Amino acid sequence: MTQRPPGGGPDQATAADRIRASGRRMTVQRRLVLDALQRARHHTTAEDVAARIRRQLPQIDPSTVYRNLEALESLGYVTHTHFEDRVTRWHLADERRHGHLVCRSCSAEIEVPMTLLEPLARRLRQEHGFEADLAHSAVVGLCRACAPAAAR
Repeated sequence: MTQRPPGGGPDQATAADRIRASGRRMTVQRRLVLDALQRARHHTTAEDVAARIRRQLPQIDPSTVYRNLEALESLGYVTHTHFEDRVTRWHLADERRHGHLVCRSCSAEIEVPMTLLEPLARRLRQEHGFEADLAHSAVVGLCRACAPAAAR
């Protein structure tokens, strides 16, 4: 279960204008990728995005989906995160970047504000000279519901 901050995804007309302004086209495939991500209930894989799109465009190739996800990411409309299983999960870029907590027991996904993770990033920078992108990875552990059961 994903807990998202309010805001939602990009408006299709605004996205089309910005994409065109960048010298790219708002193709049917890009529109379908954005739509699939808007309809997704949680962070989703490129394969899941492709499966959703195939309902409307059966001939879509997975490589087309990947290329469009990457193009939309370069424009700031989508972003990706690497979860514990090393599978890239995609989601619409929010106005506010966020971190991810993933329960290894029930697979719950919880979005947390970057303000919660910034002290860790600051300490990593100070002590190790390491610039961490904590929105790019997930912190894996046990959620509030699963932790008591694991302690027993």
